[in-house]
Amino acid sequence: MVHALQEAWRVLVPRGIFIDLRPICINAPLEIVTSTGCAFAGFVDQSPNIPDDIAADNAIQVILRDNLFKEMQVDYFDFAYYWNTVTEMKAFMDDNWKDDIILPDGVLQQVHLLFDQNRDQGRVRLRIRKRLAKFEKQ
Repeated sequence: MVHALQEAWRVLVPRGIFIDLRPICINAPLEIVTSTGCAFAGFVDQSPNIPDDIAADNAIQVILRDNLFKEMQVDYFDFAYYWNTVTEMKAFMDDNWKDDIILPDGVLQQVHLLFDQNRDQGRVRLRIRKRLAKFEKQ
């Protein structure tokens, strides 16, 4: 990863901008959202990606230490995914995040229960925390 960031430094113009946008591996809340509020079903476990998260953080520290880039700004925000049904959510997770997240059985049961209670107006929402950082080439 450090090599990729060094290559980014090489091809950027002087004072060029490098953006680091990635999910943060913390448990993400799974909810049923309706027009009157939301009901918490539990957390989705993103721990399988912790080694990648640590490697990315370490690579950023190396380029900062080597004065290749200067950190200009760091922000965190929630990025929400919405599905019309629990089945749709589960299929998306299986197709796209099979090795990246763990959906505990109890959380899946709870989201089914809450969705069934709000079937006519509910949607499934997963809020994943993201990191957005801006770096300037030195």
